Amino acid sequence: MNLNIQQLVGPVCMTSEDGEKLYAAYRPAFEKGETVELDFAGTRIFVSQFFNASVGQLLKDYDISEVQQRLKILNLPAAAIPLLKGSVENAQRYYRDPKFRESLDRVLSDQAVEA
Repeated sequence: MNLNIQQLVGPVCMTSEDGEKLYAAYRPAFEKGETVELDFAGTRIFVSQFFNASVGQLLKDYDISEVQQRLKILNLPAAAIPLLKGSVENAQRYYRDPKFRESLDRVLSDQAVEA
């Protein structure tokens, strides 16, 4: 399966909602064992929330080696690569380290109460 990100969410990849939209578009193919290609040609602005929602949450159910093998990232602008890597690293830690997950959830919960 090949998805053109610009056609699906546009040239700006900033929101969790857009990330969820992308995730929902490719998740069924990934669950079937297919290789998924995400083509970022024509995209230009990114934030980590987008990558958290579109890629990071795969690590809840799949090992990093399987994700790296079957999820192909094409034409991602160089400036976005550190954001994607950071999201993946944080997701790995979040889903694999219960103490980290508990601490982060507590901090986020406290921030939501203060807002």
